[in-house]
Amino acid sequence: MLARLAYQKAGVNHHVAFRKRQYNQLLFSGTPLLLLQIAAAVLAVILLVLLVRAIRRRGGFRAVLALESLAAAGMVLAYLTVPALKAVRIYPYAVLIASLILLLALLAQFLGSRVR
Repeated sequence: MLARLAYQKAGVNHHVAFRKRQYNQLLFSGTPLLLLQIAAAVLAVILLVLLVRAIRRRGGFRAVLALESLAAAGMVLAYLTVPALKAVRIYPYAVLIASLILLLALLAQFLGSRVR
């Protein structure tokens, strides 16, 4: 009985494999993937400009926030472009977590720039 069940996918493993196939078909192939990559690259360039601007103005706290946001954008861009990261079974969840980290970093940067 155990020998037969050992080779069947069940539970969390099956769910992760199924969702990866589903997300790869819907979001991470073709035009949607290209749009996500372009958006992440444009956002990374904008954040790089904000980082340089914060460094020139000697805004230590703003520079740290910009660096944090730039690192998060780089992480999202890496997950969307590096083939070795796409092969990982938890790829859709990793992209989701990286995107949430980027969103929180952008929110912190926006709120941090308002604090004086």
